[in-house]
Amino acid sequence: MSTHAENAMLIMRVMRLSEAAVKSRFVQQIVPSKLTIVQFNALLHLHWYGGESGMTIGELGEHLGLAHSTVSGLVDRLERDGWTTRRKCDKDRRQSRVQPTKQSLQLFQDRVESATDFWRQTMGQLTPEEQEGLIKSLTRLKQIMEKPVWPSYDQLHPRDPDHLQERLEAELDELARAKLKSIGTRFILAEAAEQQNHHELAAYLKQVASEEIRHANQIFDLLGHARSFKTALADLIRQDKVVREELLNLADIAQAADHSESLALLHQMVQDNQRYKRWFSDMLKRMD
Repeated sequence: MSTHAENAMLIMRVMRLSEAAVKSRFVQQIVPSKLTIVQFNALLHLHWYGGESGMTIGELGEHLGLAHSTVSGLVDRLERDGWTTRRKCDKDRRQSRVQPTKQSLQLFQDRVESATDFWRQTMGQLTPEEQEGLIKSLTRLKQIMEKPVWPSYDQLHPRDPDHLQERLEAELDELARAKLKSIGTRFILAEAAEQQNHHELAAYLKQVASEEIRHANQIFDLLGHARSFKTALADLIRQDKVVREELLNLADIAQAADHSESLALLHQMVQDNQRYKRWFSDMLKRMD
């Protein structure tokens, strides 16, 4: 291997290790606050771009590159833990704007101080001359690596009508799947409400669940019912496999904890899960 290649590999290895050290420090700042990386990124975008007015779910989703349904659930969890709050828009009361709380602002204030301390303990160990030489060398390497200029993603994949149609279909399919996932939660809450004699709430939850079913079916019809429905059913079977593995893990924990009631319930759930999977798999085969 040539000297140039060896030096290049050494430089890339050092850069990877340096990046890993920065990421490690980054995680150390987040984990004590019980935030995931995605949650922290959401707060970061709110802090940088939201300003005093905050951002809508749609705006935040565009910044993060996530679907509306995903961001909505993300914001729900952040709001539950006191990191964000929602306020109705003055111009359109149907929309809400997500805003960071004082707790979030304090997090970023502490983070700036922590970052300053981190760079003092790392980069501060290099002399001013060493820092200047490192910056010059990396800047020069960057300039070399930037040539030739490669075509952008948009140049390689122009946003033609077919591309937009595919994106719309993908977004609609994801929306339908999100609605299907929410239906079960609404029915469970309805049953709990019935048990606590909140009959009006239970009736409303069942009505909303029924409407969600109707919306999902309308989307499936729009996309081509047979294709989307079979795809969703196949995904459900795959999810059942994941659920079964989680149930088995919980059963191991219950057995280790000698909690007989939990263990019996989990074993029953595993058997039910296997029965569901066999039935759904059989139905899927009949559709082919």
